[in-house]
Amino acid sequence: MKQEKEKPSPEQLARWSKISPAAQPIFQTSVYDYPDLETIDDFYNGLIPSGYLYSRNGLPNSRDLAREVALLENTEEGLVCSTGMGALSVVLLANLDKGSHVIAANDLYGGTTVLLKDELPRFGIETTFIDPRGSDSEIMSEFRDNTKLVLVETISNPTIQVCDIKKFADLARKRNVILVVDNTFASPFVVRPADLGADIVMHSGTKFLGGHHDLTIGVLCGNSKLIKRAAQFDTRIGTMAGPFDCWLAARSVSTWKLRVEKCCENSSKLAEYLESRTDKVSKVYYPGLASHPQHKLAARLFLKNMYGGMLSFDLRNGLKQASAFAKNLKSAKIAPSLGGVKTTISHPGKTSHRYISEEQKKETGITDAMIRVSVGVEDFDLIRSDFAQALDGC
Repeated sequence: MKQEKEKPSPEQLARWSKISPAAQPIFQTSVYDYPDLETIDDFYNGLIPSGYLYSRNGLPNSRDLAREVALLENTEEGLVCSTGMGALSVVLLANLDKGSHVIAANDLYGGTTVLLKDELPRFGIETTFIDPRGSDSEIMSEFRDNTKLVLVETISNPTIQVCDIKKFADLARKRNVILVVDNTFASPFVVRPADLGADIVMHSGTKFLGGHHDLTIGVLCGNSKLIKRAAQFDTRIGTMAGPFDCWLAARSVSTWKLRVEKCCENSSKLAEYLESRTDKVSKVYYPGLASHPQHKLAARLFLKNMYGGMLSFDLRNGLKQASAFAKNLKSAKIAPSLGGVKTTISHPGKTSHRYISEEQKKETGITDAMIRVSVGVEDFDLIRSDFAQALDGC
């Protein structure tokens, strides 16, 4: 006769409840089943802790990733969107109305500039582009009664200029204006904009956060009020990230700091090497160099003597030499993105800033001779030898 098993004790049940998967599962579902209409009401009334209904309203994988990044950025809440530009669009359109005015740095990523300059005016939103290195009085003179938001990058793309975030936070606070900081190039391990006064911090998680060129997401971090409004708008326009990309990014978070530290170390060494190649290189843009105009600012703002994993440099003989250099590289490849474990290059004039006016390129220092480098985690001697032979041959 089969012996009946004893019922587990409360102590056993308590211990068993602590068993959990070592790796986060992928919640590959677009919808959740509900037993009745009353429970639906409970969800919409916020009575179900960590409740889910439909993927556009949120998913466990995106929730967990958002919390991890928000914690790293020292902010109250986070939100994951489908892309970096999706996250930017959400934060802009969630906080701006017809007739709103934006102040933006004039050296932003090309896609951001095009969005502000060519698309938002159709909705009655105007943008003034300023030199972020201007004086307080110069910047303050651009504020209007209808200015609602200021947008800057911690480290600009692709000219690698450093923004004085604390200064902008102080100026924005005086006018009760939201400060949004794109921290993609730096990461929270180089600087935490919220600690310096930023209201919202954004990332193209496709880049250093993901780190392996195998996912596409964007992340927003900030105070609860602003993020909740962004989440509401995100749901309404459908820019929620899918579970698999969120799962990949959450996996990458565990090595994010290690990768950034190695990228920073390699970038510093490569910048010094390129600066020594005066026979081929006319200028190197990297805040870790003493020659960089914002080196002292970067040393004051950035953490643990790290200056980011991105650099740019100008070759001496224009587009023809830039093209030859790109062709000569053997290990580093041309890629229209950044932040991966492998070193890549891009030509801003041909990719990220292709649709920026020649006038604005000139104003911000983007030339046909400029090469942008996303420095990876390879052994530095391999990176150096590849760049050396490419320079020698162009």
